[in-house]
Amino acid sequence: PKPADIVTNQTICSGATFTWNGTDYTTNQTGTRFPGADGCTADQVLNLTVTPKPADIVTNQTICSGATFTWNGTDYTTNQTGTRFPGADGCTADQVLNLTVTPKPADIVTNQTICSGATFTWNGTDYTTNQTGTRFPGADGCT
Repeated sequence: PKPADIVTNQTICSGATFTWNGTDYTTNQTGTRFPGADGCTADQVLNLTVTPKPADIVTNQTICSGATFTWNGTDYTTNQTGTRFPGADGCTADQVLNLTVTPKPADIVTNQTICSGATFTWNGTDYTTNQTGTRFPGADGCT
């Protein structure tokens, strides 16, 4: 009797090549058969599955001028458009960074003169004495 088929089940990633019996394959194959040479040798059968590459994982981030954004272990301080870390094996999604650095606007300065003994209320705080350079940073560091 003829021996049972020798079946090769293989999975590759989109864009990869699988070489089998001297032939390169890049697309799905189901039951591709090489018959045994003499009718008494087992047939070889290839079942090849090609896995599509997943969509990119995109990180869109905005930081203020002077700030640092750490992504994949690297610190960035300047605009990045489409900075790419390819997936390790062709079947892993690429990671893409789009980083926008927003320049910090100029300080808003309020100068106020009040009479001795008077009170000036600014940003919810009452002032009765000379104050020079009192700063109230914006909530996000960019305002």
